Amino acid sequence: MEVRLLATVGTRPEIIKMAPILEVLYRKKTFDVVLVHTGQHYDWNMSGIFFKEFNLPEPDMHLGVGSGSQSRQTAAVMVGIEDVLEKYRPDLVISVGDTNSVVGTAMASVKEEVPFVHVEAGLRSYDFSMPEEINRRIADHIASFNMAPTERAKVNLLEEGVSPSKVFLTGNTVVDAVNRMLPLANRSRVMEELDLTEEDPILLVTVHRRENVEKEYRLGGIVKAIKELDEFVVVWPLHPRTEAALKGFNLLDDLLSTKHVILTEPLSYLDFLKLLSSSQIVATDSGGVQEEAATLRVPCVILRNNTERPEVIDLGLGKIAGTNPSTIIASVRDFFYREEHQLSKKDYTNPFGDGNAAKRIVKILEGVDLINPYDSPRFDEGSPYYYSFVVSGRMQDYTVAKLMDEFGVEVISIYDNSGMPYSFNLSTPLVKGHKVRIRGEKRMIKKLKRLILS
Repeated sequence: MEVRLLATVGTRPEIIKMAPILEVLYRKKTFDVVLVHTGQHYDWNMSGIFFKEFNLPEPDMHLGVGSGSQSRQTAAVMVGIEDVLEKYRPDLVISVGDTNSVVGTAMASVKEEVPFVHVEAGLRSYDFSMPEEINRRIADHIASFNMAPTERAKVNLLEEGVSPSKVFLTGNTVVDAVNRMLPLANRSRVMEELDLTEEDPILLVTVHRRENVEKEYRLGGIVKAIKELDEFVVVWPLHPRTEAALKGFNLLDDLLSTKHVILTEPLSYLDFLKLLSSSQIVATDSGGVQEEAATLRVPCVILRNNTERPEVIDLGLGKIAGTNPSTIIASVRDFFYREEHQLSKKDYTNPFGDGNAAKRIVKILEGVDLINPYDSPRFDEGSPYYYSFVVSGRMQDYTVAKLMDEFGVEVISIYDNSGMPYSFNLSTPLVKGHKVRIRGEKRMIKKLKRLILS
């Protein structure tokens, strides 16, 4: 019996990151794939053109959700997806990212008891002023299966109590997309069209986050910094929301009259990839661009006060600048004048993946049990208890699987001797001195205590 999979996209980043998964799905034909576009991005340059560039078929349905407040847009997605679920009766639903489309899809799927798969799960900025932070936390905790792109994302999920059986480390499909599309992007004529050469000191800028475009002092700070960075050719593809904000705050004319600044319409993915790979530095508030920059080894100045991709900071390829003009200027110039040579020689493994994330995700989906994913767990004592212990010498022959099987408990987190949590699987051995956090029935925890204390 063929398994029907419903995939949803709604924005440019979702299409880019879903495309490699769809490519594998269509090639392998294990699933009957239904593709739905929610219409959260309804401008062709923000969405539709990417279907052509990735050679994807037209969506089977287009919900036409459009713009609106956070709540109204999410509600519209939920209502639309509910209708889709009733029409197609899928066995599985998959979405990627942290948009209103994703959380709306997740909630509608769960309420209809259809297993939901969240790709790019476990990212955390710990900033609840960001709608994206709220969306991804909800999606992660109600998903049947979470595809974590990095070790750090996986640990985040485990630390929050998400069952390890629901968490898979896959890498991020943005790396798959970059690797696949870069040869095509190198044929782009965008550099010639903008009268640029590879020798030009290009500073690429992207801004679209609500917290930046809705507050004049934040957007004004970015503009002030860009105007002062006149040793660069600044290229800024304008998101429609950002262009409207620049006009509303009377900042657009100022930028248009600044000689070293080039403002463009939203770019296609191939044009953007070519421009990013040709840039000395990118200044952005986008999470996806941070990942693309790390993949292409382009230093990244982050126009936010935090990031859910801290791996770019760990690599030395990212700096948190916020929107303070002096901090932005200092960060850009620090990369350009002090660190560019060292970064170009730096050898590192991309923490966002090796370009095979989509293959891993599809393989996982082919092996998951779709029978009764929302069956209620049975707890004789009402609910599970949590318990932490230090691994003793007599437990060193235990693996995670052996501990769980013998005592009927679930391992939630493991911490090393320094107290840092780390990723694990069923075959991970328990190491003397490491701390293990579990949950289970009180009587089983008492049994485990007797072993530990004996």
